[in-house]
Amino acid sequence: MYRFDPAARRLADPHVASDDETRLRENLARLALAGERAAAELGRLDPITGLPTRAQFMADCTGAVDDAIRSLVLVTLADGRHFNELQRALGHAYSEDFIRAGAERLQSLLPPDTTLYHVSLLTFALFAREAARASAPPALVEDIVRAFRPSIVCNNIPIDTRAGVGVAAMTAGAAPGELLRAALAAAQESRKGFDGWAVYDRGSDAAQMRAFRLLSDLPGALRGEGQFALHFQPRIAMQEGVCTGAEALVRWMHPEFGPVPPGEFVPLAEPTALIGSLTRWVVTHSLRAAAHWQANSHELRLSINVSPRNLEEPHFVDFLHAELNRFDVDPALLELEFTEGALASNAGLMIEQMARLKRLGFQIAIDDFGSGYSNMGTLGVLPAQVLKIDRSLLRSLETDRRKQVLVRSIIQLAHALDFEVVAEGIETREAFRLLCGWDCDAGQGYFMSRALPLADFDRWYELRGSKQVFYD
Repeated sequence: MYRFDPAARRLADPHVASDDETRLRENLARLALAGERAAAELGRLDPITGLPTRAQFMADCTGAVDDAIRSLVLVTLADGRHFNELQRALGHAYSEDFIRAGAERLQSLLPPDTTLYHVSLLTFALFAREAARASAPPALVEDIVRAFRPSIVCNNIPIDTRAGVGVAAMTAGAAPGELLRAALAAAQESRKGFDGWAVYDRGSDAAQMRAFRLLSDLPGALRGEGQFALHFQPRIAMQEGVCTGAEALVRWMHPEFGPVPPGEFVPLAEPTALIGSLTRWVVTHSLRAAAHWQANSHELRLSINVSPRNLEEPHFVDFLHAELNRFDVDPALLELEFTEGALASNAGLMIEQMARLKRLGFQIAIDDFGSGYSNMGTLGVLPAQVLKIDRSLLRSLETDRRKQVLVRSIIQLAHALDFEVVAEGIETREAFRLLCGWDCDAGQGYFMSRALPLADFDRWYELRGSKQVFYD
């Protein structure tokens, strides 16, 4: 039961409050103000390292551009993937010890009047008095690079930092966020070389900005009409000289950048969830073309490139099956191409998914064979019927004796394992003749035909592809 408290009434009503109660209320107000200030201060100090945060850096950066401060130095202790592996293996408490140890090592290198900022989980920033030059780093940067080459030891466990150091020139009027972004771009660039540091370069940064723009524009381009299209490169049966199929190759006509080659945007999409949307677009439009050929009694096998990441999606195989039914296409006329790197991670799942696709009636091809660290042992366990020799092995095939021996050996080995062999990137008559002589089953390349839009492919097929044409 609620009871009326006169003292509480007096505290609530200043008109009836005593002097003691007034002082109490003033003390409470001061405590509240101190709490607000402490909370604000907490936002300016990182709870892991106790260093000033990004918010404090942004506040201080505006006044840092003067004759004494010439450059911004940014240090990233590790790349994100390496740090995630560290957390997974050793836990959050250990990874925080790693960050604190990195901060202490960095702090020990700095002059007494230099402030170190903890601007993100793995990233620290500081202002340097020396100018940023591409030819040689400031002396402080050299000290930092040298200091972070040895491992950081936490609880007797040495951890490779893989630190990156980026330097950006301080320019009047530059926004703090833009300076940080420039230095971060340089730090990321520094991991590509052996120096361990890099100065912000507008050229390389423009490439990164273009990459970001392409990734940002990709979802809208896939949803809209007119930007993406498929071209079809004929596949020729080498011994018969007739077209037996085609490979679907995606093309992007960006409204601002113009033609963007797939070798640029596909690798950008590959590590992201966008690869799922891109592959689904390619599959749907490829099946529409296959249904068109099937309706015109053209039994052409259509090859579709599929990312290994697609096989990790729980419903991707179901999507393929549903699209087959929607377009009423015979799965035997469809070939799904996977790079040999598909088994680099989670090989068991990859083989299981490929086997499931094979049971559904799809042809399975191993693409780009010979472009990486080809593992001959995997050929015996892959549920695939087709092996595609990478175009890099066909360059200078006519004059390179070692490549001739290698390609001929791959064809013989693949045939012994019951693979159909397809050579990619045939560009000369002599290369075509050599491959024919080695009993290569099929090939594609500019010598026979470049990739064509669907209507052009249909005209080419009617005029030449459906007839026996020896490419002599």
